[in-house]
Amino acid sequence: MMTRIASGRNQTHGKRAKLSKRATVCLVILSVTFLFFFVVNVSGSNGSTAISRTFGLRGTNNVQWVSPVAKPFNDGSVASNARNLVIVAGHSVIVSGNLEEAENDEDVWYLLDHQIGKGLPKAIVSHIRAGILTAAYDPDSLLIFSGGETRGQTGPANEGESYFRVADALNLWDAHEQTNVRARTTTEEFATDSFQNLLFSICRFREVTGSYPDKISVVSFTFKRRRFEELHAWALLWPDTRFEYIGVDPPASSGFDLEESQQGELENAARPFESDPYGCYTSVLQQKRKDRNPFSRTPPYILSCPDMASLLSWCGPELIPRSEVPWAL
Repeated sequence: MMTRIASGRNQTHGKRAKLSKRATVCLVILSVTFLFFFVVNVSGSNGSTAISRTFGLRGTNNVQWVSPVAKPFNDGSVASNARNLVIVAGHSVIVSGNLEEAENDEDVWYLLDHQIGKGLPKAIVSHIRAGILTAAYDPDSLLIFSGGETRGQTGPANEGESYFRVADALNLWDAHEQTNVRARTTTEEFATDSFQNLLFSICRFREVTGSYPDKISVVSFTFKRRRFEELHAWALLWPDTRFEYIGVDPPASSGFDLEESQQGELENAARPFESDPYGCYTSVLQQKRKDRNPFSRTPPYILSCPDMASLLSWCGPELIPRSEVPWAL
């Protein structure tokens, strides 16, 4: 009997010893793994530490979006002294940290079913580039990426900031470093449609500069030219001699179909705005704005642009009187 008990104790002791050895091996492996990643991530250029970049939350390959030499907004008062406005109208928000692939990877963007396979990533980045280039050629301009928190599934992420972050991640400013474009670029984060892209960006320009722009340039798809030039600018009583539209489309090889887009533009956008120029009189455009404002955001522009109060609340369908529009007086 005593022999059996002793034998059982020896077996138990042996099992515990084996478990202890396994636990020790696991701890060693974990320690070595942690040490490897720690060493890799703390040894940046010139031996500087980069512990905050361990998990690469702001892009892939532990690359930070913002350059150490990035020019701060309004550096040298270049933004507040701007006279002209360049607008890039937003179409989507980022949903991935892999922004270095924003021009080619649809998974970086939140796309609706009808936007998939249509070259939207290339279109978006080409619009960002065109906006930066336009601002680079005009040192007196303020560039605004416009678009609000339009998709409930993405959380409170907005189109304007998404475009700015992609410009940083892809270093799109670098080609125009001497123009201080980044220091003259900001966002408008409440627009839910193209009319508001234009209207709200005008007020955003006034917030930054204290005045209204002498000239406006808008960057978007070629098929939206008529909507902006003949419907939106017209509804805002903006002089056509002070308005420029820059149409940029992705190549057909990306899946973009211009003819299909033109047809969709006519049926789903142009016609509704023809009968409802301010986008808030008919139930169709009212519902679109409601659907694109899932977080129930209230634009602050009636406070920051009080002389635009009538225009900001005007629903038509008739044109607003010229006496109610500050640049039409």
